[in-house]
Amino acid sequence: MKVLGKILLWLLMVALFVALVVGGTLWYFYAHADPGDAAARPLTVQLSAGGGQDTALAPSVWRLRVPVLGGVLWRTQSGGAGGEGQRFAWNSAQMPSLTLPDGVSEATVEVSSAAGKVFSGTAAEFAAWSCAGNGNYYVSAEAVLPAAADGERPAAYGTLDYKFTLAVSVTMTASASDDRVQQGAVVAVRLTNDLDGIRPTGESKLGPVNFIPAETANSWVAYVPVAYNRETGDYTIDVACGNFTASLPVAVEYVPYEKKNYTDASQLPDAADDESAAAVKAYRSAIWPLYDTSRPQKLWQGYFAAPVDGLVKFQFGVGSLLPGDTVSRRHTGIDYTPASGSAPVTAPAAGEVVFAGELALTGNTVVLEHGGGVKSYLYHLTTLAVKGGQTVEKGQQLGTLEAPAALHYEIKIGSQSVDPGPVLAGRGGLYQ
Repeated sequence: MKVLGKILLWLLMVALFVALVVGGTLWYFYAHADPGDAAARPLTVQLSAGGGQDTALAPSVWRLRVPVLGGVLWRTQSGGAGGEGQRFAWNSAQMPSLTLPDGVSEATVEVSSAAGKVFSGTAAEFAAWSCAGNGNYYVSAEAVLPAAADGERPAAYGTLDYKFTLAVSVTMTASASDDRVQQGAVVAVRLTNDLDGIRPTGESKLGPVNFIPAETANSWVAYVPVAYNRETGDYTIDVACGNFTASLPVAVEYVPYEKKNYTDASQLPDAADDESAAAVKAYRSAIWPLYDTSRPQKLWQGYFAAPVDGLVKFQFGVGSLLPGDTVSRRHTGIDYTPASGSAPVTAPAAGEVVFAGELALTGNTVVLEHGGGVKSYLYHLTTLAVKGGQTVEKGQQLGTLEAPAALHYEIKIGSQSVDPGPVLAGRGGLYQ
């Protein structure tokens, strides 16, 4: 019995020794488990797009499950530099792109400002997002490092958090589509980087400056007329938006025009059956108030189209002289007539019908507002197919025109008539 007891004691001591060795070994490897490069994989902020230098950021906080002895055990570890990360100057409303750490396919990004949380989404959505104003934007990105797939060598996995601040300071800019134009042109004025969302205002002796939202974020556009009879010389378009001001120079050049002699007033372009004082007064009462109206958004897309598929009877700008006249009367639009029979009159571009009715001076009349004060005036229709207040699409029928009648088509911005020719050809400031 004594021998058996000694043997059992010896076995117990061996087992205890083995346990101590194994436990010590496991403790050593557990205590010295290292996440390796997983805890240092950088997130790169692509600042070069805004004039800065791309910067690789180490995780501010990381939380990882680290394999011990090839995944026999796992240890949860955390660390990181902490804090709010680096601060970068940024001169764009649109956020920079992010290059994610190796092994990470997507990240969740949150942005806060003095107003609180202003964005939450993926890294791709963050790069496409534009902030609403200047100031500091605190960015937090959480990247998930996935566990190794079955059959792969075990590796650390978990989350990597990154923080940085964008100090957004964007300067507004104003520009004109042209600084030298001819009579009858349109000048597009664009204001960009209005991060505070203040609608700009403008003034010019050329005509009204009605700003409407542009296609790009934080931008505005105004279409300024250069009337067919505008005096040549130097002008300015003055723009103001908050504390920002700009004065854009525009030089107007003379356009020579054809002059035609007529023997009778009935032969003139846009000859009316009734030019009495009462007819003129009725026209002015119905049409002139429209000059000062403007829809605060663009209603059309693409190019304008001719309202009638027919023959051009009178071009824009042609001058008419009657016997005894010393000064010609300039034609303010384009006149169309059907080749024969009847032709539909259609909307040159999408817009709102702000007038539809019969006037003694201009016959059946339709006025379309296209946005920003840009309007189409169509006179002398044979029949009408629309009513005031109606919204129409490009190409939608407004009425009909019977030969030999002539439809007068005019584009005005405010009270100023511009040349429809370039507009219908897809050229000029209306598309810039």
